[in-house]
Amino acid sequence: MRFAYTAIPISNAGSSAVEGMRDAMDERSLRDELRRDGMIAIRVRPVRIGDAIREALSPDRIRRGDSAWFFSTLSTLLAAKVSAESALGTMQELAPSARAGGACRDVRESLRGGSTLADAVAGVKGLASAAHVALLKSGQASGRLDHVVALVDRSIAAGQKLRRTVVSRLIYPAILMLAAVMALWFISTWVIPKFRETLQALGGEMPAVTEFTMAAAGVIMWAAPVLMVVAVAAYGLRGMWLTGRLREGVSRRALGMPVVGPLVWNSQGALVSDMIATMLEGGADVLSGMEQAQEVATSPEIAARLSAARKRVREGDDVGAALKEEGVLPPMAAAVVQVGIRGGELISGLRRATGICLERQDRVTQRLLTLMEPAVIVFLAGTVGWIVYSLVVGMMAMNDFSG
Repeated sequence: MRFAYTAIPISNAGSSAVEGMRDAMDERSLRDELRRDGMIAIRVRPVRIGDAIREALSPDRIRRGDSAWFFSTLSTLLAAKVSAESALGTMQELAPSARAGGACRDVRESLRGGSTLADAVAGVKGLASAAHVALLKSGQASGRLDHVVALVDRSIAAGQKLRRTVVSRLIYPAILMLAAVMALWFISTWVIPKFRETLQALGGEMPAVTEFTMAAAGVIMWAAPVLMVVAVAAYGLRGMWLTGRLREGVSRRALGMPVVGPLVWNSQGALVSDMIATMLEGGADVLSGMEQAQEVATSPEIAARLSAARKRVREGDDVGAALKEEGVLPPMAAAVVQVGIRGGELISGLRRATGICLERQDRVTQRLLTLMEPAVIVFLAGTVGWIVYSLVVGMMAMNDFSG
């Protein structure tokens, strides 16, 4: 569930309050999470519709592109041996947008105030995920800040590439589906009513198939726009109604479905293995990497499995066996991780597992889209064919009655 909160930093209770929104199981969980982040919540309440709209339309909200530019530019400047404060000053002058410039200014001011880079970045809402902040903290602890900033940049770039690939492949089926819905709505709104008037003027009793088509057209004419508005509103406000328990149930059922299950499993497996490998490269240990992977996993079921695997690793089990036996990674990816551990190359094994998961995800996605395109065409052709058939049958019946 999504909550709006107002909090103050523990280290400086006299400073200005911080407002934001986060997902949490309940109010107590959010308060505990804020306390772990060094803040005391003074107000917590469920998100309202107005809150969600204001957050989505806020001109100060950091966009994905701003975050990607921030870490890409910072990585380049740090690699050139420029200090973090000087780099942020240069970035503020060269920022592509006011939002990005403001983020650079805020981070730079926090650095001047004595904060670490990780804490300064975490203080700018939307600039970095919790996993990336944890990666920055581990890099600072190991003295490899430039390296972990480059890893964050690479992680964001990989996520953007994957998102672009999925979106580009979904465009054509989405256009087909939208065209089918619009064509069906147009026929139901403009074409069928004209035939209804003509057939009713001829008198007589219309066949059952024609009556059914007329009734369905009346429903579609009013229901289609309403359902589209409801669908858009439900997606935009999913943080309000999609509770933790509901997400867990949906996630569990999705993993058991024929096509969706492998797609979700491989997608989450790639995310988990990549995050653990990235955290290890940044200087963190396996348990910290698994903890952050659990935070970034979007499937509650995979997050629960990862929590069980982390518990086993803490008790002394092999990380590869724990990931395999708890079902965190698909069998092939888990086997690759185990081979990497035996060869003393855990990070390489995790990277190969990420590649396998992405390859299988791409294969399943391509198969799904290959089936989706003809399915939409068949649906549209079948619907139009049924409409034409029912109208022709009605016209023939009316002509017989007139004769």
